[in-house]
Amino acid sequence: MISFNEVIETPEIWFQQAWEMFEASSVTYDSFLSCKSQKTDSDRQRKLGLMKGAMLFLGLAVENALKGAVVYKAKPDLRNGKLSPKHFHEYAHDLKDVAGKLDVDLSDIPNDYLDRLSMFVQWASKYKAPLRLRDYDDSQGNIKMQVPTDFDSAKVLINR
Repeated sequence: MISFNEVIETPEIWFQQAWEMFEASSVTYDSFLSCKSQKTDSDRQRKLGLMKGAMLFLGLAVENALKGAVVYKAKPDLRNGKLSPKHFHEYAHDLKDVAGKLDVDLSDIPNDYLDRLSMFVQWASKYKAPLRLRDYDDSQGNIKMQVPTDFDSAKVLINR
């Protein structure tokens, strides 16, 4: 059995998890596409839930890839038997913050991409509104999926 420290300190494991979440997002997105009817509230809720689920999985995929790269760059301190989230970011699941710890060119990634994924991972896949007014204001017009760009950008980031 692989140890806790080995799991956390091995970048390849983070990238494997990233691809697993990417595949889960793809399958969820395919289900989203297969929902043709929007006649009932249940139909609309199913379709919206699948879109949010696809974006959550996609955000988790990118988050795992970025964190794998951070682990590759700097091994985390696990002396207390836990990984401090501050190793990756100041605010939980802030993908721009995680990417900022890396020397990586993001010029080929849409400007709002990491912000939109962060919203889905932090709150938009779970709640109707964030728990902070500032996040609510920032989210206006940004809770969306852009296909195929979102999936293409995730592939680019995971493969870096």
